[in-house]
Amino acid sequence: MNIADLARVRDDVLAGEPVGRASGAGARALMESITAEERGPVRSPRRRAPRRMFLLGVVAAGLAAVLAVMLPLGGPATEYANAAVTLKTGDDFIDVVITDPEADAAIYTEAFRAVGLDATVQKIPVAPEYAGMLFGPATPGEFPSGTGVTVRGGETCASVWCGTVSMPTGYKGKVIFGIGRPARPGERYAARAPSTIGVAADGVAGVKLTGKPVSHAKAELSRRGLKIEYVALWMKPDGSGGGYDVASEHVKDDWIVDSAIKVASDTVRMDVVVPADVPMDSLPRAARPPSGWRSP
Repeated sequence: MNIADLARVRDDVLAGEPVGRASGAGARALMESITAEERGPVRSPRRRAPRRMFLLGVVAAGLAAVLAVMLPLGGPATEYANAAVTLKTGDDFIDVVITDPEADAAIYTEAFRAVGLDATVQKIPVAPEYAGMLFGPATPGEFPSGTGVTVRGGETCASVWCGTVSMPTGYKGKVIFGIGRPARPGERYAARAPSTIGVAADGVAGVKLTGKPVSHAKAELSRRGLKIEYVALWMKPDGSGGGYDVASEHVKDDWIVDSAIKVASDTVRMDVVVPADVPMDSLPRAARPPSGWRSP
């Protein structure tokens, strides 16, 4: 599963779940995307959502960006600081101030572990405008009913972004964060733009692809020197559905583009709706590209 497929865990779906539970599912979905080689997108009944920050959260890790991590900690407050980050723990939280987004990921990992969180931080390739941002978290395993990982953005913030990550009491599992670095030309992005997480994406500047036939999309993207990856989607009447990667020769020009997202400087990934007369899962599968995250 590619990280971009986390768009399937949309905010309007999360909002209907008990506090914590929905983001727990999303955090586990992110972990599965890191560890799985291949997994087709699964879609819930869908509606277009406004472009805004979503619960799975992307933390701007610019100078002095602040993140509060709520954890089942006890005892007196402790502090830890290194060249990249300062952590301060209270009875049930950790305040995090990131001071150097360019620092090596191991320095961040060292800090989180020093205050008792089994965290790993990876540097992941992203679009240049999202370098220095913190993506995630991802968590494995199951949480008790009604609990999970939640991310809430602050209403007011003196830094680039403030927020809170909450975890259920007693959680001792692994947590994975990613800090964005500029992707090299042609290198695949490990995470999509934060403004499009949870949104039906039409993520190619200057051209509208959603709702257009594949022939239109091919012509527009070819003029811009962009390559195309295809995901075939079989949709149900209620708007839910799923699918998988397919090669271009199995996609017809009159099929309709459901969404599009730039996944590298030279590549666009398009979800295309398969007509109802094509049996579900009948097209040959193509190999899925790597996610850009390292397996833990």
